[in-house]
Amino acid sequence: MQPITITISDKEILDLLSNYDSSKRELMIIKALKVGLIALKDIETVGNVDYVEKEFQKFKGDLDKEFLHLKDEFQNKLEETDELIQKKLTDNFDPETGIMSRVMKQYLGDGGKLSDLFNEENNTSAVSKIKKILSDYFDTDASRVVKLLDPNNPESPLNSFKKELTDRLIAIEKEIKAKESAKEATKVEAEKGTQKGIIYQDQVFAEIEKIASIFGDTCLPTGNEAGQLLNSKLGDTVLTLNSDQTGGATLKIVFEAKDERMYLRNLLDELEGAKKNRNAGYAVGVISTKETLRDVKEAIETFRVYPRNKSICILDKETFDPISLKVAYTLARTSLLLELQTDKKKSELLDVTAINTLIDEITKKLGDFATIKGVLTKASGAIGNAQTQIDNMKSELTSMLEELSEKTKPIVKK
Repeated sequence: MQPITITISDKEILDLLSNYDSSKRELMIIKALKVGLIALKDIETVGNVDYVEKEFQKFKGDLDKEFLHLKDEFQNKLEETDELIQKKLTDNFDPETGIMSRVMKQYLGDGGKLSDLFNEENNTSAVSKIKKILSDYFDTDASRVVKLLDPNNPESPLNSFKKELTDRLIAIEKEIKAKESAKEATKVEAEKGTQKGIIYQDQVFAEIEKIASIFGDTCLPTGNEAGQLLNSKLGDTVLTLNSDQTGGATLKIVFEAKDERMYLRNLLDELEGAKKNRNAGYAVGVISTKETLRDVKEAIETFRVYPRNKSICILDKETFDPISLKVAYTLARTSLLLELQTDKKKSELLDVTAINTLIDEITKKLGDFATIKGVLTKASGAIGNAQTQIDNMKSELTSMLEELSEKTKPIVKK
């Protein structure tokens, strides 16, 4: 395949690309195209059945028009042929000037018995009978030939041909629709099985990438790549913090997306393995619903921190509200930056107490947010008030996350 050169002039795209190192921009463009093309592909198949049916109906209409056109064209040819035949008959059988008449007169003379065979006024004459036969077969729209060539005439061979062709087209249409339905059924089944996890994994990556672009972090999909552990692909997404904020240190967060039911212990073990496999300092498990975990559904709420730099958040596959993921992302990021400051013995430059207090407030606020959102879902009568509170809390959470990011920025001594 020939390589394709793409020139990007869109200012918004160029501004977004400027957040990445020049060495990583090509990779990010490829990744953005991949995500966009996957989304377009899902959209692309929605109108296939309707399109086939419309094209089929159009084809049937064109077919009827073509039959009528052929009928008119053939009738014109018949009329031309009839005129030619009449002329030839006149040239050959005219009683006065026809070639046959002159020849017969030469052999039989005037008054011969055979002269009556060419008398147009005599209904029993050969010329009269031939003209009548030609008239029956070719003259007017009711003639036999016209009827035989009319596709709408039940006695016409073309009618049988038209019906056979139409039946075959209908069968083809049904076959196409059946294949489309089979594809749709396969997609539905995929939603119930392993492929669904792959789709959810791509959607989670897209949400993480949106958040990463705000901080200038680098986000890569790694679910199909082996890591440092033998034959292990643990760790769907690897995030590398913006080196401008780490003093050049490499700090990584690994995300593991789950859309199949499992136990908490198994998920925590996978997160620990993902950290080792991707050489990351923090691991975040992203689950599609509370029902994903078989045992501790209610204890998780929408976000929970676990020992050894692990946390779990819910990114609901129905609503895809990213607030819990934003909290998990930012707190994981904050944890790594605080550890970095401690390792460099610069923690005295940070207000650690204020940072921890803010983290506790964020976690509590997120719990309140999840509670009120649950009330909103169940109590339709209180939708207006609850929605307002949710929007306010979401705004407060966003402000707190921004404040937390500001507080954890490295302090540069002059």
